[in-house]
Amino acid sequence: MSEKLEFIKKLKPRLLRIEKDSLYLKLLDAVQENLLLEEVFQNLEEGVVITDAKGYPVFINPRGGDWLGSIRVAAKQPVWNQIPDPSAAALLRENFLSGKARSVFDLKTLAPREMRMRVSILPRDLGDRKRFVILLSDITSRTEQEFEAAMLSRMESLVRLAGGIAHEIGNPLNAIAIHLELFKKRLAGLPEAKRRELADSLSDIQDETRRLDRILRNFLKATRRPPLRFRLDDLNEVIADALSFLKPQLDVGKVRVKFSKDKGLPVFLMDRERLYYAFMNLIKNALEAMPFGGTLKIVVAHKQSCAIVTVTDTGCGIDEKNITRIFDIYYTTKQEGAGLGLMMVYDAIAEHGGKIEVASKLNKGTTFNVLLPIREPQLQLPGYPGRG
Repeated sequence: MSEKLEFIKKLKPRLLRIEKDSLYLKLLDAVQENLLLEEVFQNLEEGVVITDAKGYPVFINPRGGDWLGSIRVAAKQPVWNQIPDPSAAALLRENFLSGKARSVFDLKTLAPREMRMRVSILPRDLGDRKRFVILLSDITSRTEQEFEAAMLSRMESLVRLAGGIAHEIGNPLNAIAIHLELFKKRLAGLPEAKRRELADSLSDIQDETRRLDRILRNFLKATRRPPLRFRLDDLNEVIADALSFLKPQLDVGKVRVKFSKDKGLPVFLMDRERLYYAFMNLIKNALEAMPFGGTLKIVVAHKQSCAIVTVTDTGCGIDEKNITRIFDIYYTTKQEGAGLGLMMVYDAIAEHGGKIEVASKLNKGTTFNVLLPIREPQLQLPGYPGRG
């Protein structure tokens, strides 16, 4: 770029001696090159904003304008004054005015849409003019993947640790149960009043011991899952079977069910049992969120190679501060809950290469969106060993 500028400066005193046709061709070539570069910028997947030394925009491509908001070159205001998100505007201004040769930072915006961007600010000197090139890259999906990977790693560590603890607790808990039974038999020789008093206390201890044993068994059952067994199956029927099994409870709870199948959804590879219990847990979770009745809506759909199941209830909803914790092991807001149901759901969906999203409003209801890849068996080549 600097070489071209130097060439133009040297050309100025010689303009009168240059043929018009030759000058026209050079000018035409420069304009065409400029148009090509402008078209490239307009179609980039990244956002590009170019400003002057004061931060006033002189160029912005469609992607940059879409991500940052209604930025206009003619507005005669710095870029940060035109961004609708105040915190994002402040961070951009701070880094722009920092005086660094190059600034790279991550920016989270809530307006005009929620997303995360990697921002690079590059100062450039063009002759006697100073320009700043602001490059924007969408890293929203990358941060989501990092979050999911960290969550899975944390969950696996917790499950292994808790599994070892559960195993160690199980043996002394069995010994306590046996001694309680022996102690109960020895009460027979005591006077009636004293025997009844001790029997009541003993019965309470036995109930709590059985409850602890049940919690441990449920936990070990959840963590000692057999290997996945993928077979071609119909997701519509898997969900229909889960609804059929829970129909008596849904009827007693006065929950109205609206189930919409996707007749165009092809059968695909899945572990039927694992998904069956995952959707059963989602349905039970919705049922428990509607103690006074309500509506449960389940919609199955697909888009290209992705199956989408939306489970919506009209229950009590989830507080915003708790919504990121609902898939954590042992986290529950229910008095009788063990905090394993949604963890098992998350695991089952993740094991199928899918993802689960949740949106909720207090006293309005909750929606779970389950996304599963539609996987088909790999075709074997003719003559491949083992082919029938």
